[in-house]
Amino acid sequence: MVGSGVSDTAPDLAVADCDTLETVVVTATRTPKLLKDSPVQTRVINSRDIERSGAGNIATLLEQQLPGVEFSLGMAQNAQINFSGFNGGGILFLIDGERMAGETLDNPDYSRLNLQNVERVEIVKGAASSLYGSNATGGVVNIISAKPREGTHLSLNARYGSHTTQRYGALATYRKGRVSNSLDARFDSHSEIKFPNPGDFSVAFATHSWNVRDRFRIDISDDASITARAGYFRRERDSSAAARDRYRDISAGISAIWKDFNLSYAFDCYDKYDYMKESGSQIRDYRNRQNTLHLQYSHEFDGVGTITAGGDWLDDYLLTYEFAGDSRNQTNLDAYLQWDWHLSESVWIVPGMRYDWFSASRANRLSPKLSMLWRKGSFALRANYAAGFRAPTLKELYMDFDMAGIFKVYGNPDLKSETSHNMNISGEWMKGGLNLTASVFHNIVNDRISYLWNETLKGQQYINLSRMHLCGVDASADMAFNFGLSLHGNYIYTYEHIKKGELRANPTRPHALTLRGDYTRLWKSGWRFSATANFKWMSAVTGDVLDLFSQEAARTQRYPAYSLLGISASQTMWNQLTLTVGIDNLLNYIPDYYYYNSPLTTGIGGYISLAWEI
Repeated sequence: MVGSGVSDTAPDLAVADCDTLETVVVTATRTPKLLKDSPVQTRVINSRDIERSGAGNIATLLEQQLPGVEFSLGMAQNAQINFSGFNGGGILFLIDGERMAGETLDNPDYSRLNLQNVERVEIVKGAASSLYGSNATGGVVNIISAKPREGTHLSLNARYGSHTTQRYGALATYRKGRVSNSLDARFDSHSEIKFPNPGDFSVAFATHSWNVRDRFRIDISDDASITARAGYFRRERDSSAAARDRYRDISAGISAIWKDFNLSYAFDCYDKYDYMKESGSQIRDYRNRQNTLHLQYSHEFDGVGTITAGGDWLDDYLLTYEFAGDSRNQTNLDAYLQWDWHLSESVWIVPGMRYDWFSASRANRLSPKLSMLWRKGSFALRANYAAGFRAPTLKELYMDFDMAGIFKVYGNPDLKSETSHNMNISGEWMKGGLNLTASVFHNIVNDRISYLWNETLKGQQYINLSRMHLCGVDASADMAFNFGLSLHGNYIYTYEHIKKGELRANPTRPHALTLRGDYTRLWKSGWRFSATANFKWMSAVTGDVLDLFSQEAARTQRYPAYSLLGISASQTMWNQLTLTVGIDNLLNYIPDYYYYNSPLTTGIGGYISLAWEI
């Protein structure tokens, strides 16, 4: 994938993968810090990993790289995530630190998160509400854009694969002196996918999407800069013979940095439409508009450490067909404080807290955290406690939706905020090209927000459920050899405990494993060969199938284990032209029955792509 931020002169030695520990990360503490020195365990997927994966979207990338992540189809065939026990409402997705407007069943539109012009993806597991507020009960995924290189560059890429999957992208970057600009555009599509076996659905709708983004930056001086950005996204689905689903997003923002101050404004407006093919009319039935103002101050004091303080003002407007009448809006105000204390050469301690207030639900919450890192030679030990919370959304508070006259779904103005307590301890050992990491974690989630049948109302209503415990073990191993080969393995065990009698409608698979092998060889100047193999195994799990009309009618269902294997090989020529060939689902896994959490595989597939950098 050209335009992903991969250097033309990428080394042919896989030992370079260990340089990831020298990557500067920002998500876990909001302050730039080397990955190895971060007291919060952070996973980084760099541009080289993104290119090797062949993944064109964030869902495929996370499923390949993280064993506890599983994407599936929800109602109306919109993607939903299970992230080690947390759904989309508990995982906060950011683009360069900014929130996204729009959701369906608590999940953002993942189609907006393409991986063109991405420098790295930072993943923080566990609660992060002390810095990011609501929705960060289970983790944060932050997609960081690549910075333009010196000079003028143009990258073009095209990909064709199974199910008439097509992808065409262009990236133009410019940087000279104190001025830089990045403009990227991409088109994605696939035809209707018909599944060979019975299931909860028989086809996946044909989909087309367009994504255009521009980012301009000017460095006024060595300690002052202004960045402006704008984006347009559009997606269409052929959901029926008579109509198409249309989704559109317009975003913009501007930020200014002066010495230790960072002031930014962000605008994001996400719409949903019904397009009637016969009449050509278009009916908007959903709009979520967010305006965000952010101010942060961060300064390193001699002998004290780095103090970071900031706050946000968020105006959230929602118009939806699921309301009975007018639109709704609310204001979110917050303030946070963090102390990054480098106690000695071996010890880092980072306490912090944040206060949030939401006008609609009158929810207010203080979210503390305490992170510690002790490093000695090749060994590092991390310990973290963090509180998380999720305020009820406008939809969950005020929904009044008629399901085709069969029954209604009701909001609940009395909902409490969902809260969590996350504790984890991890150890890391690194020697030469070997890196071993193991951690244990325990999440306690209170007042989970879901919906159940209300016999009095004769419909579904949002309510708070009882406490849930999520605990387990996460272990990984990475080995790089000096002849161009690197091996990666990650295993996670997750135990999910809820109150007896409550439903497990979206259960977490207890065991998950990912394995990856990468080989790279620069065999002559400007010519580089790369090959990658990705394997993923997910264990079986038992859950509950909820009948929308009655809780008593729920039945137990066992979802089978599955394994997926993909391989790819690419050849770069003259440092400009890259040809890639890949085979997906090499084990030819086809579900006997397509459940909502089954992988959408129909057998062995493949793709071919060509990228050209000018």
